[in-house]
Amino acid sequence: MNKKYYFHVLLMLFIFISIITSGCSSDESIPKDQIQEESTSIIAPSIKVNEEYYRGVLPYKSSPIGRMLIKIPTRLNANHFEMGLIELAKQNYDPAQFVFQEGQALTMNEIEPLFKQKGNENFLYSVTEHDYLYEDGKYGGIVIGILVSSTYEVEVEGQKVKKFYTEKELEENSLRIIEDLASLIRKRKNLEEPSIYFAVMKTEENDVKLPGTFIFQGNVKGKSEQIEDWKKVNEYFIFLPSSLSGLEDKDSEIVRGFNYFKKEMDEYLPRYSGVVGLAKKVNGELVELTIRVNTETDSTVEIIQLTQFAISIIPEFFQKDIQLNLYVNSIDQPKAIYVRQANGDDFMHIFRTTYQP
Repeated sequence: MNKKYYFHVLLMLFIFISIITSGCSSDESIPKDQIQEESTSIIAPSIKVNEEYYRGVLPYKSSPIGRMLIKIPTRLNANHFEMGLIELAKQNYDPAQFVFQEGQALTMNEIEPLFKQKGNENFLYSVTEHDYLYEDGKYGGIVIGILVSSTYEVEVEGQKVKKFYTEKELEENSLRIIEDLASLIRKRKNLEEPSIYFAVMKTEENDVKLPGTFIFQGNVKGKSEQIEDWKKVNEYFIFLPSSLSGLEDKDSEIVRGFNYFKKEMDEYLPRYSGVVGLAKKVNGELVELTIRVNTETDSTVEIIQLTQFAISIIPEFFQKDIQLNLYVNSIDQPKAIYVRQANGDDFMHIFRTTYQP
């Protein structure tokens, strides 16, 4: 009995030592995306999700200009601003090949003078930098977001009057800022060659229910400080439900479809408190629709049935080749989410009860 016992102990010890030594003997057993760039920097592992996002550099570094985001007028503006920059990055930097890092090239001391440029006061709201690196830590590219005001004030007979910048003024002021930012970045070591993409977004001044809109995009190619591929972005939003009066035919179609959807929801569950939506259009085409359903019920089974019903009728009223986001909330608490991507991939999730101290 004792011999068998010692034999088993020795066998287990041998297996344990073998595992340890084999794991230390070669880097080939370590996944490529977990190899350290430096002793203090690794890359987060890939996570399979329905939407494709960039892996990040660990430990996470905050941007020196990151606090600029708090100056953005509303959270709606800030969300659209950041997501718009990520969407621009995806068009140019493949998430499978690049990793994300909050911007490290620009500093507050450098960009603060841009807010006080002569003839440009109160024009610039915020600057955001996103860096995209190769897995070895080298810069592949940079995306810079510039948030600008669409209005300015002048004094007329002792009173301040709000006026809107013309498209030409928006463009000229934006280009002046972009040239200064490109020059600052190119002075950094190892940043002479990566491409720099710029996106300009103006704030929404008339309707608090709408986010700002991107108006210009351009690229500063390697070793250059001059903007190229400069183009106007025709982006706008429609808050739903909305009146049909004064709308173009394509916009009327969206509003009409949403009204029919809302009517079906009203008839299915009268005890919910309302449904609103936000349609995003680019170059005249609907690209994304977000629907928010607010309900007074806390019943999980009712939430499930309500969400499934909404999902079942969505194809009847909205086109299939757009990103569609459905959020179901109860008393300001998230209850369910359904996301259908433009390629048809979709998922539904019901939130479980969370711990509340």
